[in-house]
Amino acid sequence: MAKTPSNDGPGHQPDQSPSLGGGATGHKVDVALTGSARIHAGKHGLDAALDRLALSPECHTGDVVTISAGGNSHDFAVLRRRWIVGGAQNRLEITLDYPVRGR
Repeated sequence: MAKTPSNDGPGHQPDQSPSLGGGATGHKVDVALTGSARIHAGKHGLDAALDRLALSPECHTGDVVTISAGGNSHDFAVLRRRWIVGGAQNRLEITLDYPVRGR
């Protein structure tokens, strides 16, 4: 039986390795928001900053993304990574959550 990788990674499950997104390199990563992240962003006027957000495919589940706006910092957690496969191109979607839990 194979040994489970150590949990030194950025937040993926102990028995899984994160996909680094080589197929998405050079393409814009789609950013989705959970309901609570969308509410927080709307209350603090972060919609434009989130629309311009250019995350790297190297973002992993558990990473924290900080948006600085209006003199304040807003921390969002990378909740999940999802490959959307179809048509002529695959794309990577990264879902951000608010608030960051477990810190």
